[in-house]
Amino acid sequence: MDPFDPAIHYGPNDAGVSAFSIALVVIGLLVGSWAFGALYGLISNSLKENKQNDD
Repeated sequence: MDPFDPAIHYGPNDAGVSAFSIALVVIGLLVGSWAFGALYGLISNSLKENKQNDD
């Protein structure tokens, strides 16, 4: 009988990673990128309005 080799039989659950935590990371990345884009749009529009008011 071969001894158990953890290097061969290593899976994501061995590190405490679950499908729920993977889903949370993916959702976090999506929300974070959306928030960055929304903030960039708000700042861009604000600067554009300020430039038009100065002219």
